[in-house]
Amino acid sequence: MARTNEPLLPVEPEGTSRRTLFVGVAIAAVILLAIALKLIVVLRSPAPPSDVPGATGPEATSVPGKPNTGRPKPNGPADSADERRAKELYDRAEALERAEPGDYEKRIAHWREVVTTYPTSSWAKKADERFRTASALLQNFLDREFEGTRKDAQSLAAAGHFLDAVETIQNYKSSQTREALKCRADLEIGAIQNASRLSFNETTVRAKELTAKGDYVGAVALFDALGPSAIPEVAARCKTATDQLTAASAAYARHAEARKVEDVRRAFRQDVAPRLLGFVRAKQYEDVLRELSAASAVEANAVLKDEIAAERASVADASSFWDAFLKTAKAKVGQEVVLLLSDGKRVSGKIARIAPDRIVVEVGDGFTDTPFDKLHADLLVGWTLGRALPAEEAVSYVKAALFFFCEGRDDLARLYLATAREMNGPADEAEKVFREGFLRAAMAIKK
Repeated sequence: MARTNEPLLPVEPEGTSRRTLFVGVAIAAVILLAIALKLIVVLRSPAPPSDVPGATGPEATSVPGKPNTGRPKPNGPADSADERRAKELYDRAEALERAEPGDYEKRIAHWREVVTTYPTSSWAKKADERFRTASALLQNFLDREFEGTRKDAQSLAAAGHFLDAVETIQNYKSSQTREALKCRADLEIGAIQNASRLSFNETTVRAKELTAKGDYVGAVALFDALGPSAIPEVAARCKTATDQLTAASAAYARHAEARKVEDVRRAFRQDVAPRLLGFVRAKQYEDVLRELSAASAVEANAVLKDEIAAERASVADASSFWDAFLKTAKAKVGQEVVLLLSDGKRVSGKIARIAPDRIVVEVGDGFTDTPFDKLHADLLVGWTLGRALPAEEAVSYVKAALFFFCEGRDDLARLYLATAREMNGPADEAEKVFREGFLRAAMAIKK
């Protein structure tokens, strides 16, 4: 055999090459089998909803013993049961809504039941939206149902007929079966009642302004107009206010009349009384009586009619005492007398005549004049009481008291008034004039 130039390669034994091939194939088969088993386990495990947005599949699960990567754990059996029951309630509520769309209260109650019973379920959010929609629809329905009655009641209230407005709402309420509408009626009644109370407060403010001007009649008219159409509570308050204003009006009228009387009395005391006092002191009693009669006839002095009459009666009593004294003195003309003077001196002689303001006494070969205002009070009383005036009658002492009062002798006036009272005489009216009359006021002015 001929030789070639190519080198010969070593040849491996045949047995060794086959064993190696078998081992490699076996290892590959084991690896493939392991991968297949792992895939089967993963595919058979259900993937629960992930709490982390965007995480799905096996990657979303957390591996025990390792840090939490934010992937939620699978839902348990209880969660699935709640979801199922929540859906059943939701479906039942939805079926009711389709069957009875006009029964808003039932619809709202069923949607609320889903939300409150399973608040964490996925159906709660949907039920809440349906609940809000049904509530809004119910509100609109109630508004439409109640609108006409509400407008009628508000129109009556705006016109001041609050009682009629409340009765309108109450009649509507009595015909309703929906509790929601009854509640709306109660709320409207409360609003009208508050409006009636507010109207009373506003009327009170206006009445106060009128009373400040003295117009009590106008203030009473305001409450009289409000009361009949107000709610019972306000009507009672109007009645109370009317009674109070009526009493206040009477008191104000009395006060105004008293002020009017006092103004007239003040004017009389300042303008007329001093002139009257001058006539009295001059013992011109007729002039005083004439002035008082004329003053009583003046319309402006009508409120003083009784006081002027009492003053005139007192002056008449004083004049009566003086006339009685003059009567006694005139009876002594031509007689020998002893005149006691106010300074304690005495004048003796024969009375020649009685002049208007003095006694003329003949003394020896001449005459002496003794003015009446110089005579002692004891002489005046001694010549009058028991002579021209009966000493046993109480009225005689009243006349003496008033005469001395006109003369400015308060001490004697009190003395004879006390004597008259002890004798049960008419001393009260005389004492009132003595203390509070026009002449008393004029005497105070003179001082």
